[in-house]
Amino acid sequence: MITEHWCELRITDHPKKMSETLADYARPLTWRLPPDHTAEELKAMLTVAACIWNAVDNGHLLDAIVYLRTKMPARLRVPGVEALRLVRRMQKRKDELFGDDNRLAMDIDVYRDGTELRVKAIGLGPNPDFWNPKSKA
Repeated sequence: MITEHWCELRITDHPKKMSETLADYARPLTWRLPPDHTAEELKAMLTVAACIWNAVDNGHLLDAIVYLRTKMPARLRVPGVEALRLVRRMQKRKDELFGDDNRLAMDIDVYRDGTELRVKAIGLGPNPDFWNPKSKA
């Protein structure tokens, strides 16, 4: 089977590191963390943020709502209507503040560096050097 590509992705830190972008984007979620949150709890919040960031249809957004309601660590779970509002707020935040950033947030991780928690993420974006003449037709 031959697949015709209309786009090619590459790892990119443009306009800034994906970990920094995701941490900025996720602020409304990370503000909900208790002061004694763990690396696993921060990773769970960033995973939800990445799911919403990467969403291409309502099915992906429904996945984020289900995750917030049922799969988050117990003390971070968000009730149904509140989860829906939070996801919509995050969608709006992406459109308004990060609308020109079309990368996908991938491979999210949180690790401890001494007394601090650090975030790692990979940003995948379109390769501007890729050109498929059939995609222009």
